[in-house]
Amino acid sequence: MSNELNVANCPKCGKIFQRNIRNLCQSCSTEEDTHLKVLEQQLLRNRQLSNAELSSKVAIPEDKIRYLIRSGKLRLHDYPNLADSCDNCEAPIRKGTLCLSCSTKIQNDIEYAIEQDRLLKERIKANTYISRDSQ
Repeated sequence: MSNELNVANCPKCGKIFQRNIRNLCQSCSTEEDTHLKVLEQQLLRNRQLSNAELSSKVAIPEDKIRYLIRSGKLRLHDYPNLADSCDNCEAPIRKGTLCLSCSTKIQNDIEYAIEQDRLLKERIKANTYISRDSQ
């Protein structure tokens, strides 16, 4: 058994706290739980709210709502108008981190780069020759 204290700085407020599963200090953890409760209570009253409408009604920033969606604490399947946003183009998405358009574009770019690399290697291979010293 080690004599080290298992402490860290809270990623939100910077306070020193004893490490736990949530990786937050007690006050930030309580604040997050309170925000989640307030959001869920408002969504129980009107489950058709969008992110912007919900944010304005409960005075919690949209990026905090997005964080709760991303972390899985606020589930989208219960609320049809809530959405996360694509990391690349900010389009609304229901799952993942990229919309279908951005995901397809990135995949096509990767395939194109791989093909260009393959063609370059073929050209280099075709232009190389083995020289033998004649004696």
